[in-house]
Amino acid sequence: MMKAEMVYSKEIANEICDCYYEELIQNASHQDAKKKCKLETKENLNHNRKI
Repeated sequence: MMKAEMVYSKEIANEICDCYYEELIQNASHQDAKKKCKLETKENLNHNRKI
């Protein structure tokens, strides 16, 4: 999370993990799932969404 410049919280970690798991279920590669979920979470935080 430090690389992504995000402050750790349990809620953010759970959201990323849930996203990652869902992407893998849909046959996304590890790299694609990781990239998509990081971007989605960062966008949500930038839009002041409460996680």
